[in-house]
Amino acid sequence: MKKYDKDPSAEAVVIYDIGTSFFTRDDDGFKLIFERKMKIKIFNKAGLKWAQQSIPYYEENNRAEIIVELKGNTYNYENGQVKISALDPKNSYNEKYNEHWFDKKFAMPDVKEGSVIEIYYRVVSPYLFNLRSWEFQCGIPTIYSEYTTKMIPFYEYVYIIQGTNKFDTFKTYTVSSSTSPFGLITYDDVVYFFSMKDVPAFKDESFITTSEDYIIKLDFQLATIHHPGGANELIMSTWPKLSEEMIDHASFGKYINNCKKKGKEITDTMKIASKSQTDKAKYIEHFVKSNFNWNGKSNKFATKNVKDILSSKTGNCADLNLLLAGLLNSAGIEAYPVLISTRDHGKIKLDYPFQHFFNYVLVYAKTDSSTVMLDATDPFSNFGEIPSRCINEKGLVIQKGKAEWLNLKSNSTSTRTFHIDLKLTQGKDSIKQNCRLVTTGFEAIDYRERFTSSYKDLKSELFGLNANPNDTLSPLNLKQIEKPFEIAFDQQNLAETIEGKIIISPFCGLAISKNPLTQPTRNYPVDITYKKSTRFQTSIAIPNGYKLLSQPLDMNVSNNLVKITFTTEIQSDGHINVTGNYEFKKDVYDTSDYIELKKYFKMIVDKFNEKIVLSKEV
Repeated sequence: MKKYDKDPSAEAVVIYDIGTSFFTRDDDGFKLIFERKMKIKIFNKAGLKWAQQSIPYYEENNRAEIIVELKGNTYNYENGQVKISALDPKNSYNEKYNEHWFDKKFAMPDVKEGSVIEIYYRVVSPYLFNLRSWEFQCGIPTIYSEYTTKMIPFYEYVYIIQGTNKFDTFKTYTVSSSTSPFGLITYDDVVYFFSMKDVPAFKDESFITTSEDYIIKLDFQLATIHHPGGANELIMSTWPKLSEEMIDHASFGKYINNCKKKGKEITDTMKIASKSQTDKAKYIEHFVKSNFNWNGKSNKFATKNVKDILSSKTGNCADLNLLLAGLLNSAGIEAYPVLISTRDHGKIKLDYPFQHFFNYVLVYAKTDSSTVMLDATDPFSNFGEIPSRCINEKGLVIQKGKAEWLNLKSNSTSTRTFHIDLKLTQGKDSIKQNCRLVTTGFEAIDYRERFTSSYKDLKSELFGLNANPNDTLSPLNLKQIEKPFEIAFDQQNLAETIEGKIIISPFCGLAISKNPLTQPTRNYPVDITYKKSTRFQTSIAIPNGYKLLSQPLDMNVSNNLVKITFTTEIQSDGHINVTGNYEFKKDVYDTSDYIELKKYFKMIVDKFNEKIVLSKEV
């Protein structure tokens, strides 16, 4: 097979992917076994990355899932024979990617264009809550995928289907259990079998939370434990009960109470008793942001005690934001922690109250004049602003007796405005470019963070291919976060000339130059995170002896999806003013808007990269 007929452009194809989960028993009780075997055909160089594979496994309190078997082969057809290269499991390594999850990573040997790789592994898990999920879809097409689970009566799971409403095959039946009897109890396994054929590749485009929110997959959650003595232990909770559990947790609700007790000493030194609640909240939030540092880690639980966080002054998002909630409470401000899932962690499934959907904590405060969402991790966010990574539908307010969900979206439009002055040098061989970028809202947060932590990348973006080592970016209001953030940058480039005519790009390549939407259709939303607007205001000085020869046509598009305007005006003082604006009026666009939105992106790319042409006066 040199290509996959149903997707000739595919870089590789999964020939089969087969998984099985079942229980076994030893002296320590039941364990979960997960087995997987898969075969992949590589078509071209782009597909070589599928030789890189990983196996996730869980570890907590020195107990870990164990990969007890890993084997694989690479098959290449060479000189009329099939050459087999076996995987050596020793050529693998472990990588930690959060507090409890690790990856065993390995590369299949001798993989080239045309190779077929085959992999098998077996994982033994003491964690019965961790019945493996199954992904029927990935970044390349899958010809056949199946998953079998063999359930025993002591553990009851619910399964959550995503991305489809049916399988090619679904059946359930009973078989004699390999682990029976258990004491005096005999039982059968209940088998669930799921399969799908000809699953298309998931085309991951721009403007998406995470592909995990949209691929075709099955998730399993432990709902109830049926003890042999007859008692039932409910694992699947309700949102109010989950809130109660979080309030009683030593590293969550009790941590807030401890912060509140210690916080009274801290807030008394602030001399804010006479201030309004809003001003108190602003002062306390600023205090935490100014005196404590986020370590970049997301967690729903604090990992330090109060004494340690106050001395080390660094911690994860829960350490900092639960501290903030405690300090606000100590100052008499009603404040609650809010559990959320960040954009890269995936969406919360509101019908299934499980803790693992959450990975981050914010603070919801009620003052005398307003209610605000707060986050102490980001020194560049203003009072009442949360980082864009946290804008992911809804968050759960943790409070006694009820479940309250808050909308995390922002109704305001974040803006970028480029002020550009262009002037040809005396010899007409170069163009002096004076630019000033003014940003507000989430755009200001983003540019402040990039200026601080990714200066070289930001410089390359703004100066483009003609950047040189002496070019600099000059900031204004970097730390005055209540004001727009500005960046000034000047440059001189060679003028583009053709047969005595001067060709000028009025927006200096700063507008988008490539349509980010490339697929013919899309079956998941276009999520641009927040409403945003980009505006260009360019003034071009017409040199003596020259006149305007040609200019882009004006444009004016306005509807419920976008607003696009473009105008060119000749001024009496010998300047050409070129103004352009594109605004996205929604933060999330439905799949039904995709074709129109793709068309508007193309309009922007085409129009905002058109040229001004000057010619000599006759």
